[in-house]
Amino acid sequence: MSRLLLSVAALATSVTAATTLTTLATGGPADASTRAVVTTASAAAPTLHQVHGTYYRSSRPVSAPPVVKARAWAVADMDTGRIIATHGRHNRLPQASTIKLLTAVTAAETVASRPSHRVTRSEAHPQYCTCAGLVVGERYTRKALMAGMLLPSGNDAAEALAGSHPRGRAAFIAAMNAKAKALGAKHTVVVTPSGLTAEGAHSTAYDLLVFLRAAQANPVVAPILRLPSFRLGPRGGATHVVYRGTDYVNTYPGSVGKSGYTTPAKNTLVVSTPISGHHIGVATLGSPGGYSTSGARGLTRWAASNFRALHALGILPPAPGPALS
Repeated sequence: MSRLLLSVAALATSVTAATTLTTLATGGPADASTRAVVTTASAAAPTLHQVHGTYYRSSRPVSAPPVVKARAWAVADMDTGRIIATHGRHNRLPQASTIKLLTAVTAAETVASRPSHRVTRSEAHPQYCTCAGLVVGERYTRKALMAGMLLPSGNDAAEALAGSHPRGRAAFIAAMNAKAKALGAKHTVVVTPSGLTAEGAHSTAYDLLVFLRAAQANPVVAPILRLPSFRLGPRGGATHVVYRGTDYVNTYPGSVGKSGYTTPAKNTLVVSTPISGHHIGVATLGSPGGYSTSGARGLTRWAASNFRALHALGILPPAPGPALS
């Protein structure tokens, strides 16, 4: 009788562990929890851990992940799409200017390379302006507008790209939301092309990694992400130099990505870094000042140093083309 009871108890433990792992992998309640969890599945399966707020699965002991000061984060192998560490990866939060990656991917598909649109006063002077310096009434190429948006994070350039859509700004916003769904980013709602605070707008750490993979795979967007600066000006007009403002990318050679900041969103960041023969992607949302770059770098180095022992918690949708370094 005692052996039977032990067998039943062992089976119950195995089922509970499997349920916990399944819940985490699909982004369920365990993914958003802040309580410490260390769950062991069957002998054949890796172990699920939660250390310093980071969930991960490992097949053998690994070093502890860093303490991350953020509301949510996710770490992925950008080559395969495996999610290898997470904390609230599907939590819907304000994302600030990181949404401009989706703006760029959408513009690459919906805006002509030499649009006929003239920059309007409201586009050149948005309500809150981290601006690239567009001139009212002038025409800009799509490449110039993308560089003005992605490098110095110009809200004016984002608005001008939206206005360059053949059916106008509202159609561009609709196209952004449709593109997010088509890419598999199911928890993003776009209200502005710049990422400025707007009621109902949000994204997730998981979705930001989806957008970065799509941007890296896009032949129009990818080259701009790698530029440290760009000489910006209207077609046939005077130019000035704009510089890349994402500190992480400026600090770590070979990395690409986008940062953002608003008061409600705090600091946001999504980056991909070539390290130890892999491309490690990290997205963080809601970091206080001074912790966005350091948090992402700590997660990147931890994932790279423990890469072989870490197992998937989930998977990103296939990138629309190869991920570029």
